[in-house]
Order: sequence, then structure tokens, then C-alpha cells
Amino acid sequence: MNDVRERMEQLDTFPKIGRIIPEINQENIREISIYSYRIIYEINDQVIIVLAIVHQRQVLNNEI
Repeated sequence: MNDVRERMEQLDTFPKIGRIIPEINQENIREISIYSYRIIYEINDQVIIVLAIVHQRQVLNNEI
């Protein structure tokens, strides 16, 4: 759990550290990976909003 928290804290300093999600293809919605999970987040002005934490094998739908 600490690893996840540390990875997410990096977003405060480097919000664009994650890659743009191919399924969504929006500049402000990105993901970082840790272990077998994808942390999907949105950059909204100066705020980072975590949208979902999903297993890498899970297929993303359009609800994010």
C-alpha cells in the first residue's frame, strides 16, 4: 500500500509523468502503473483526480 501512495504522491510534482491512455486518447487523462494495476487520473487545472484503479487485464469502458 505504501508503494501505491508513494507513486501517487509523485503526481503532485510531476502530473504528466503518466502516459496518455490509448483507449481514451485525451491529454488530461493519464495512467501510471504499479504492480499489475493501472492508476487512472485526470489533470484538472492544479488538481489531480484519481478516476480509477483497475487491474491491467481489465478492459476499460467509456464510463471513465
